[in-house]
This record gives sequence, structure tokens and C-alpha cells, in this order.
Amino acid sequence: MPRFPAAFALAALLVVVPVLAPRVARAQRRPAAQATATPREHRVRAGQNLARIARRYAIPVEALAAANRLRPDSALQLGQRLAIPVAGTVAVRRGDTVESLARRHGVPSEALRRANHLREGATLRAGEALVLPGSLADRSPASRWGQPRRPGVATLTRLATHRTAKVRLVDRRGVARRQALRDLAALLAPRHGGGRKEPHPRLVRLLARVSDHFGGRPVEVVSGVRPAGGFTRRESRHVAGEAIDFRIRGVPNTELRDFCQSFDHVGVGYYPNSLFVHLDVRRESATWVDLSRPGEAPTYARQGGGTVTDTADDTGAAGDDDEAGGEPESSDDGAAPVDDAPGQLSDE
Repeated sequence: MPRFPAAFALAALLVVVPVLAPRVARAQRRPAAQATATPREHRVRAGQNLARIARRYAIPVEALAAANRLRPDSALQLGQRLAIPVAGTVAVRRGDTVESLARRHGVPSEALRRANHLREGATLRAGEALVLPGSLADRSPASRWGQPRRPGVATLTRLATHRTAKVRLVDRRGVARRQALRDLAALLAPRHGGGRKEPHPRLVRLLARVSDHFGGRPVEVVSGVRPAGGFTRRESRHVAGEAIDFRIRGVPNTELRDFCQSFDHVGVGYYPNSLFVHLDVRRESATWVDLSRPGEAPTYARQGGGTVTDTADDTGAAGDDDEAGGEPESSDDGAAPVDDAPGQLSDE
């Protein structure tokens, strides 16, 4: 085996170490909240500052500064590498608490703690980066179902009409796309007429997260928008475009149900005899089990045993979709759903 002089080995080490050291340092600077997000880097060019770079990536300058342990007015060096946080990251200011941040961004304080693995009463550090619950930065880590080929893109098949569409639901920041709402309005429209209605943007964002979590497997839609009547109550989220009955090809509905239940401010219904899961967006979270079969009136299982049958309008009809499921009455029926990104739509 050839031998190299000790001086040559030392010189090689000196060349390699400066290349590796900045990468290690950058990895150590990344906040824990970004661990589940896809990291991005930006190399500083002539004339750029934090404010211009933040505008380019559509993120707050405070979040960009916090992700790199800098002040918002810090000077940058040509060629300097910056970690670009995923949209949905917020920077802690001096004096901030979990409760004040939650109020400022319109999210429940408990959800904010859970998304950042914080104990109640935890002290926050100025400059620390936190993720908002339900945002792109709050995506769950990779599951055993693998990574989607194209995150944010879902393949949906409407079982009643056999129509299939591949829809890019959200942009790279996790914002619902305006075109996706139009595409889904056509796909989820009532099967026997009744007009189209665009789905709620938060429902679209959650559907993207479900699709990504299960590796981008095809989404089979049983029911989307429905007119009131039959077993569909007037207050049903299906009527408002805030609900979907669906399944994921190759995924047990119990796993789909459990993942949907990990979201805040949703309704999740499990229909073991109709082979789908119901997901809707609302103000107060709710879960239920409906033991009815396709075309039957909802039969909700009570906690502790027993059942209750809901005849809705008692017309004896199953509504627009033969397998459509109902929803039990709730105290927030008719109220606008909680939305962590109100009014935000993307034309990307």
C-alpha cells in the first residue's frame, strides 16, 4: 500500500476541515422547530439584505433573522449562506409568551405548545423560531408510507362518476391554490346537480397534508359538496363545502382516521360499514362512529354503548351520494371554521 508523507496528510486535513466546519455550524444553528421541514439555503448576492431576501421567499424578515441567529438589521456578507425557514415559522420577540404569540397569530395556545413540544409555563428565548400549528412548517415527519413524489399534489378519483384529476392543492409555501379550489369545485360537485361550491381553503390544505403523509397515494372521494335533504342536514359541513368523505387507496381507514384526528378544529367521522372516513373543518373538534350501511340513516355509536339513529329531514332518501355519511349535531353548527391563514390564496 502506498505511503504518504505526514506533511501531505496534514495538508489534506486542513483543506477538508474548513469545508465541513461551516456545514456543521449551520446544522447546529438550525432551530429544532425546522427538523421536520425541508431545509432550503440561500447564498447572499451583491446588494442583498435580510429584508430583500425575506420578500423573495414570502416570509417575515424576523423569521429569516431568527432562523439564522441574526438581528433583522444585521449586515450580510457576499456569499454568506442563509437557512430559509418554511412559511409558518414565527420569531419570538423579547417578552413574548406562548399565550401572547397564540393571540397574535390566532391559534390556540395548547396547539402552539404541542407543535413546538413545549411544556405549559415554558420560557421562550428572544430570537427563537417556532412553527404555527397547521402550517407547512408543522408537517409531520416522514411516515412509514414513504415520501410523495410531488408534495402538495394529490390524485383524486370521484368514485360515483369515475372521474380522476391530478390537482396541485398548495403552493411551495403550503398556501391553498386558487386554481385548486376551482378544480375541486368541479370534482366534488353534487352528482345530480345543485351547483358547484369551492371547498374551504383550510380543508384543501389539510387534504394536501393527508395525501403527503400517505406518500401521495390516490385519494378516492365518496362524497364532497351535497345539497341539504335526505340524510344531509341543512347545517352539514358538506352543504357549506367544508367536508369530504374519502379513503386512501391501500391505507386502512383506521390509520386514515387516526391521522385526521391529529389535526385541530376538525370533525372526523369513522364509518366502518361504509368504508370511508369523514373529514371537515370547524370551530370545535369532534369525532364520532357511524355504524350505518350505504343508503341507511346515520346510526351513531354512543360512548359507553348503545346507538342513536338520526333521520335528518326524514325524507327516506339517502341524499346525493349512495354511500354518503351524515354528521351528528354540534354546538358550532353554522359557525365559520377556524382558519390559521384566513383569506390567503395562491395564484402560483
